[in-house]
Amino acid sequence: MIDYPIAKYLELSDYKAPKDVNSIYIKMPDNKRLRLMYWKNNNFKKNNNGTILLQQGHNEFIEKYFETIQEFLDRGFNVVSFDWRGQGLSDKMINNEHKQYVEDFNIHEADLKFIIKEFIDKNFEKPLIGIGHSMGGCIILSFLKKNTQIFEKVILSAPMLGFNNEKFLLPVITLINIFSSDKNYLIGSRPNMGKETPFNNNDLTSDKFRYKRTQALVRKLPVIRLWGVTNGWFRAVKNKLFEIRKKGWAENIKTKILFINNINDRVVSSKHINIMNDRLPNSRVKEFYKTEHEIFMEKDKHRNLMWNEIDNFIKNDL
Repeated sequence: MIDYPIAKYLELSDYKAPKDVNSIYIKMPDNKRLRLMYWKNNNFKKNNNGTILLQQGHNEFIEKYFETIQEFLDRGFNVVSFDWRGQGLSDKMINNEHKQYVEDFNIHEADLKFIIKEFIDKNFEKPLIGIGHSMGGCIILSFLKKNTQIFEKVILSAPMLGFNNEKFLLPVITLINIFSSDKNYLIGSRPNMGKETPFNNNDLTSDKFRYKRTQALVRKLPVIRLWGVTNGWFRAVKNKLFEIRKKGWAENIKTKILFINNINDRVVSSKHINIMNDRLPNSRVKEFYKTEHEIFMEKDKHRNLMWNEIDNFIKNDL
């Protein structure tokens, strides 16, 4: 494997990276560096299951998924994961390291394609299975439109395909921010300015232990988490949502897809996930009624049901 610059990563005393971790920086064609971590499974010859590409949502980072990565390793997969540009420990897009900014979501898809073609395809066994949560789910789904033969299967956890009350919110927020710079915080988005959200006020998970574990990681290196989104990021999201909703956009995507949909999700719209599932020819949806947005960070009783669905989907056809 080609030598790459080593990248730092975070651990807690009771929450370590899975064994044989490799953390590196990979330079994109525009010279932005993305932090990537990978694990070559020592049991691969025995299990021969392929490779997982695990991608997080908005304002997440690889360390948050160490537990999930270990669970995939235990199932005999190699695992690769990288921080999207602009967040985690990948290079930021503007000088202010606290703001989430990107001009166009297509740059994320270009990064994804570059890493698959220049790193994963050259170093990891197939089949390649893509897993995307929230924003990562939106990016991977959009990526499938022009890259039909790359993923054997895809699992999308609460993909960001819409928002609740967006018919009112999208035009209002657009109007309010029309005279504000793309690099300013989105008016009405309530940036936290580095302050922690108490567990009782969070809309991500009902599991207090895993929520506080993430907070402990952020305290070790606060810059790993952003404070809020910008007008530019919001515009890029809106443009991507409008693109994938165009008539005929989804209907020819033949990749096998499993949607994990939290019906009471307060971050993304569960309704739009079901709409997309109905448009795709080779997808199915599993609905959860007692989970928040981040099912990988949920209570064990919910995660066990999630893993049953994932295991069955990977082993079997739709």
